[in-house]
Amino acid sequence: MSTRRVRSRYRLLRVSEVERITPRMVRVVLGGAELADFDSTGSDQRIKLCLPRPGQPTPLGRDRAEVFALPREQQPKQRTYTVRWFDAARQRLAIDLVVHDHDGPGSAWARAVRPGDQIVAVGPSPSYRADPAADRLVLAGDETALPAMLAMVDELDESARVQVFAEIADEAERQEIRARADVTWTWLHRDGVPAGLSTLLADAVRTADLGSRPDVWVGAEAAAVHQIREYCQRELGLDRRRVYALAYWRHAAPA
Repeated sequence: MSTRRVRSRYRLLRVSEVERITPRMVRVVLGGAELADFDSTGSDQRIKLCLPRPGQPTPLGRDRAEVFALPREQQPKQRTYTVRWFDAARQRLAIDLVVHDHDGPGSAWARAVRPGDQIVAVGPSPSYRADPAADRLVLAGDETALPAMLAMVDELDESARVQVFAEIADEAERQEIRARADVTWTWLHRDGVPAGLSTLLADAVRTADLGSRPDVWVGAEAAAVHQIREYCQRELGLDRRRVYALAYWRHAAPA
């Protein structure tokens, strides 16, 4: 498992397409000349979007200096999203956003965004590479990590063995899987259980045969990520370098 560092910078991009992938997933395609030097080194790369506060116009600036020269109460919220795909020839970059029941900055923007809108993006992050010596790649995540898992599966060739556990709200949130790799895909439906309160993902990983030498990638709510990481390291005895675990979000208990 490894990551490759790339140069990160602020870019002013324009929305070229908006598509509803599932009832809760929106795809936004961004374009612009400033993507000419976007260094796409592989899957699971991420960018940050400088999301406007309610009622604010976009863009809020062309670079970091302009964005953060605003008064604190006007500064945008930065949220991180996976690059679902990047087309260098067309200078287009797609991100998929989950539209939650509550309108946080990302959900509010995803509901309102239209072609022609502009947004400041920061990135990209390093990309993820599984250890080629691993006998399989195990991916475990909820819907917030689904774009990353789909992007990774897209990139792998016929020789790769992949085991995926994807927790989603319900049947309507499934997406079509097209892969050259040998992929075993397990969909886990919460079916009414609120996100962050389900144990489906951790339970599925605990009861599965992950092979003798897996690389494990986890992206989900913080508690689920912690449970899976602890299981892989303490019970399976995997070296920490073989477990890449990232808390995509944190469930807030009711006040």
